[in-house]
Amino acid sequence: MTALWAVDAGGTTTTARTPTGTVTTYGPINPASTGHDTADRTLRTLLHDLARTLGGTPATGWLATATVDLTDPGTEPDRLRRLARDAGLRGHLILSNDALPRLVAPPLHGRGVALVCGTGSGFIAAGDHPHLARTGGCEYLGSDEGSAYALGLAGLRAAVRADDGRGPATTIGARLTATHHHTPAELARHLAATAFPKAAVAALAPAVTDAWLDGDDTATALITTALDELILGVRAARDRAGLTGPLTIAAGGGVLRECPPLFTELDRRLRTELHADDVIPITEPVTTVHAALHHTLRDGPPRPPDGPAGTAAWLIDLDPPPHPTPRTPPRPHTTGHQIDIGLCLAAWGGSDLTTALHHAARIDAGTVDLPTDTTTGLLDLTRWSHDPAYRAELRTALTGTHVGCVSNSRDTQLLLGPHGPHTDPVLHDTPQAKHDHALRHALDTIRLAADLGAPHARLMLGVPDLTRWLSWWHSTVTWDDNITTWCERAHPILTLAAEHGVTLLIEPHPKQVAYDPASTRRLLDAATRTEPRATVRVCLDPANLAATGHDPVDAVQGWGTDLGAAHAKDLQRHTATRTPRGAGWSRYGPGPAIRFRALGHGELPWPAIIAALLDEDFHGVLYVEHEDALLPREQSVDVSARLLRDLLPQHTPQGRTW
Repeated sequence: MTALWAVDAGGTTTTARTPTGTVTTYGPINPASTGHDTADRTLRTLLHDLARTLGGTPATGWLATATVDLTDPGTEPDRLRRLARDAGLRGHLILSNDALPRLVAPPLHGRGVALVCGTGSGFIAAGDHPHLARTGGCEYLGSDEGSAYALGLAGLRAAVRADDGRGPATTIGARLTATHHHTPAELARHLAATAFPKAAVAALAPAVTDAWLDGDDTATALITTALDELILGVRAARDRAGLTGPLTIAAGGGVLRECPPLFTELDRRLRTELHADDVIPITEPVTTVHAALHHTLRDGPPRPPDGPAGTAAWLIDLDPPPHPTPRTPPRPHTTGHQIDIGLCLAAWGGSDLTTALHHAARIDAGTVDLPTDTTTGLLDLTRWSHDPAYRAELRTALTGTHVGCVSNSRDTQLLLGPHGPHTDPVLHDTPQAKHDHALRHALDTIRLAADLGAPHARLMLGVPDLTRWLSWWHSTVTWDDNITTWCERAHPILTLAAEHGVTLLIEPHPKQVAYDPASTRRLLDAATRTEPRATVRVCLDPANLAATGHDPVDAVQGWGTDLGAAHAKDLQRHTATRTPRGAGWSRYGPGPAIRFRALGHGELPWPAIIAALLDEDFHGVLYVEHEDALLPREQSVDVSARLLRDLLPQHTPQGRTW
């Protein structure tokens, strides 16, 4: 059987069990308890810890969390898939509400009532009806009666009322003060100013249960009310599920676990008032989750549980396989020359994929570079990652098109940054969220390339510190530190590319770690040392290098087999002292302003560049890249493609014959 892991995520603590049986406790991952940022950070840490333990081995896990509703999981499956895959987990994940495993695991086997009395409270039941019945479980504003939160809040109010003379005397206030070093009134004001008070209020419950055990009348009344609510919740769930015959109840949660006498009294009342045949204590919730997973998988591959419980659990594929019968991509057009003309489809951003592919066919581009950037909108990479129907739809749309490269230049830039306002137009979020967004899109771009049979994936991963190209007095910091960071962050990308047989293309650019020929060669060497199985080559853009002062003809020479592809656009440089007029001007550093043009409309010696590529025996694709702000994209691309066809040999040259 595959390795199994389990996570129980309650309102206050989250517990994970690894395949070896090691159990680790974390903070809450429920945003209602701690806020979205803290919950996300805790969940990322947990998933990364699991991934390190598994070491890349596919496994099946069950994550039971109070954040998931029993009927509609909302966006949680997408969020969990994204975070788990970013962490490096492979295999499958069952996602459910935290109460469901108690119903699925032996001895209930999917029939009975599960009661949760922890930070919050809730009840689910399965019987003769086809769907689960739920009562409560609507967070602390709508339910949670009988829970630690309800007891803590009631105890705090009783203590404040006693101190004010509005209620009977109780020892609850003295217990709260001894534990929290504030009077009940001070504690109430402090908690009211807390952004997410649920877990903190629930932590007051032991003052109530301890006072009850000592015979405090006020605490006894509060405990009786809590037990009344728990009995009522079980009865309602039982009746809504149509449960008849012997009644088995699984009861657990922090309140019952931390106060065994309270569980004993609940057990007595369930048997007396509801005629329960058996009340099963859930003392280790994560063990119950693991038992439910083992029970579900006993008959075969990962799947949701059988019966009504299966309607409230969702199976997530953490590493969707390529299409079972991947198509063989059509070969590029061959006209006798060894360099094929391709087209970068990014110029059609804001349009649609059909329009972009139509123009590629119109100029007879043998190959296309397909961008996955969220900023272009030509395809939805997030949807592709989890929707088989959309994957099939995209493959159909690309029928007859040779995709030579799948690329991402905007989202993946956030892997190394910068992570400040410079990249907020791509994603306005925390640095960690930006990093995760970039890694997810980089990995999915690799997977998409493999699915389409594209040999190359071109990714621009950003740069940690652009100032390192300067030399600072007595500093040992160099540009090689950027290369080291690139290798550390890109390691999972290199590994996945190697596993899928996709070549990773690095494009030198002033906003990248590889910004000139020298840094690019150092990065290629470092990447090979980082992941020897990966193939990493350069995608050269002579205009980008010329914009920073490099000779464009010399820039394409000496790469040998490291040159995987090239881009074709022209360059205009503004050398006058006045500010240039017109559209498209920008700066690639402290030098003069530049703007990119269609081929033949700038100053680059494209006949000499093509001759140098032929001399280098380059057999790759030369992608037309439109960035001309003065010409419509259709005209710019047409002009550039025509010029390239005039420069490239139409068939094998005869050489000098006299």
